[in-house]
Amino acid sequence: MENRETQAATSFSPNDSAVAKWALPEGAVARLGRGSLRDMAFSPDEQSFAVGTSIGLWLYELPTLSPIALSDTARGTINAVAFSADSRWIVTNTFVEYLKVWDIQSGTCVTQIEVPNEEQCSRPVFSQDGQHITAVGYERNGKIYIWCAHTGAQRNATEIGETYGIYPFLFSQDRNLLAGRKYSTDADPESILVWHVETGEQIACFTGYSERMNNLCFSSDGKYLAAGSAEGTIRIWDIESGQLATTHNDYGDAQLFPYYSPADGLIAAAISKREVEVWHIDRDEKIDTFEYRGDNWHVCFSEDGAQLAVASPSEIQIWMKGNNSDAHTISTLYGHISTMDTLVFSADEKTLAAGFWSDNVLLWDVASRRSYRPANEKLPGTSHNVYLSHSRKVVSTSVDETTLKIWEVGSSEPVAELAKPEAGLSRAEAFAPNGYRLARADRKSNIHVWERTPASGDTCENENWKKHTTLVGHAAPTNETGFSMQHIVEITFSPDGERLASISRDCTAYLWDVSAGQQITQLLLTPPSPKGWYREYDTGIVFSPRGDIIAGGQWSEIVLWDATDGKTIMTLPQREESQRPITLCFSPCGQYLASGAWWQPDLQKVPIRLWEVATGENITTFWGHTTDVQCFAFSQDGTLLVSGGHDGAIYLWDLKSYL
Repeated sequence: MENRETQAATSFSPNDSAVAKWALPEGAVARLGRGSLRDMAFSPDEQSFAVGTSIGLWLYELPTLSPIALSDTARGTINAVAFSADSRWIVTNTFVEYLKVWDIQSGTCVTQIEVPNEEQCSRPVFSQDGQHITAVGYERNGKIYIWCAHTGAQRNATEIGETYGIYPFLFSQDRNLLAGRKYSTDADPESILVWHVETGEQIACFTGYSERMNNLCFSSDGKYLAAGSAEGTIRIWDIESGQLATTHNDYGDAQLFPYYSPADGLIAAAISKREVEVWHIDRDEKIDTFEYRGDNWHVCFSEDGAQLAVASPSEIQIWMKGNNSDAHTISTLYGHISTMDTLVFSADEKTLAAGFWSDNVLLWDVASRRSYRPANEKLPGTSHNVYLSHSRKVVSTSVDETTLKIWEVGSSEPVAELAKPEAGLSRAEAFAPNGYRLARADRKSNIHVWERTPASGDTCENENWKKHTTLVGHAAPTNETGFSMQHIVEITFSPDGERLASISRDCTAYLWDVSAGQQITQLLLTPPSPKGWYREYDTGIVFSPRGDIIAGGQWSEIVLWDATDGKTIMTLPQREESQRPITLCFSPCGQYLASGAWWQPDLQKVPIRLWEVATGENITTFWGHTTDVQCFAFSQDGTLLVSGGHDGAIYLWDLKSYL
């Protein structure tokens, strides 16, 4: 709307460098990124906004969105957050651990509740008087648990039957009713179930609809249940009669998030790929529209429905209803980022760029710790990898239905568009350090290499990137998706771009002569002993900056090979807590190797190990990320190591005292 007042968006807080040092793990000098979002909630008094993330619980002041506190960082992975009615307490659900009650004023945990049988549970909620906490346990025969909010003592456990395949669960505002969406099976269609909390009796079962109803909400009086679909439909059922009361289906293909506002009745957020619409459903009136970036979303309304938070992979937008139809405001909170695949410093090391699984490139000013979007950015909201080009500029790559594109970060148009191979492309990609070659594996485990040829004035126009060769030798996958034991998971260029190393999930690794388009040799790996672990066959591979050594990681070891003839130089066995060290990076001098493990049960934090290449000595170990380490970058002098994690955090580690 033309008269909307838009609150200026700030990157983090007025003092980002200070917030970047909150609750740092030992050895880290700063944190960029505040952890990937898992849940969020407005306080009933509209003074606070809580964000549960993969690294801990963040609390922000409203409406400024200034950070107040970061809590529960020992394990992180906060799956759910909820405020008490008086806004004094927050209850959190921590993955594979506990429910915790936090005193907002003091920032301390006052109650810790162990979930029975170490099972996961639904989002917990406070009773209206704040004395009890209620949640559903995901046992085989699910139960509604009620605990004392002050002592953690279990007060009740009412069985409701099998809860497998039911998600999400939602309690009514008075906590008397519970609803859950049951996924369809070969035997039964999708349904929405309603139980009485006190007795556990199932009092309603709604079926007969064709849409996937992801988002549920009770009316304030508990008489109606509304559900929103991803196909632009809202259905409303009368709980007492069990009948469908109303259907609203004029919202295109938007994902609908309904909410019963005490003042306005049924409202909803209708979210498409690039836009959010706020609707008054009962009046069939569009209240507001604002832009949105990303394919994934998480949505919550404030208790009175006057505020709406919509989270994409790299930002949270807060919409606030105004006093009249043209006075709505939008604020943006940055920092809660998704999984990144690549990190790279700019040539002057003043900027750090990150490429994400499901979002555009994000930049950080290293000195101030502030994040920002590239100027003139018009990149598609999709997966990007970042590199330094031949001219030492930051570039990114992305893939759409037909092409692999190369972008100069900050440019609105790609500098090259390369036709995708018929077999499609997997995620395994490499950009030659000299900037003149790009390689990507396809879904049949062939590796396609494109080459940039210099032009007059050394510009980088589309016709200067051409297909150079296809490297064929890995066994083809046994299924159509390409994700099988033969799936290539990592490729890496030598510094001059003349050789390439590749490794697949079956622990087959090869060294290639890129110019000749031929295999040089196979790099020997010890076949793993299947243990039934999740993704135990994942692997990683990287060239040293001097081009003389290749490092490969698999389940229980890191192997160093001679990059000329492929002979094994050394094997570095991994400790139990460092299994799957598949994220690898050599220091610029080539004397050190950083390895990052993936998360496994019973680990609170995941290790990053620094190795001396000549001796195989583990010089030091850092513990910071709460889950898989995804990527690394070294400063040019090798004294600063940057790590990016699946947890949405980027840590800067000072290596001066270890080198």
